[in-house]
Amino acid sequence: MNIVESVELSTHVHATENELKVVRALLNLVPPQLRDGVKIITNEGQGHFGNDIKTIKVQFKGEESLFVAKYILSSIDQLDREIILVSLGSRFENGKLYLRFNKQLAYSGVIRLDDGDDVIKAVIKINHWTLKSEGIEKIITQLTR
Repeated sequence: MNIVESVELSTHVHATENELKVVRALLNLVPPQLRDGVKIITNEGQGHFGNDIKTIKVQFKGEESLFVAKYILSSIDQLDREIILVSLGSRFENGKLYLRFNKQLAYSGVIRLDDGDDVIKAVIKINHWTLKSEGIEKIITQLTR
């Protein structure tokens, strides 16, 4: 049984941004061996002031989701791991762990937590049965190794 059921990564591409660079930043949160075959889902929309905004996202299920979650959580530094654990009250709800990462740093290959607006959002859905028996803190610790 998989610890992780699914992972969704998403971000916005503003009209002023280079879409290819934003896609690269998003894909830098995906293990290198999965980047080529990943399907990127794009939705077009408008921002608060009528400006064009695209939302791009990638989704993983099953074994791949576990692989992606481990990649992200083992790539962040010790401080970010501690921040996640102490702020679980606001980051974990209904079996889902919600994380936000700095989009600019991700482009450079650095995965760092960020609570700003211009971020890459990660939603990691944890298996219900594993959650019941292990608890979220223990699961996060397992995924960071």
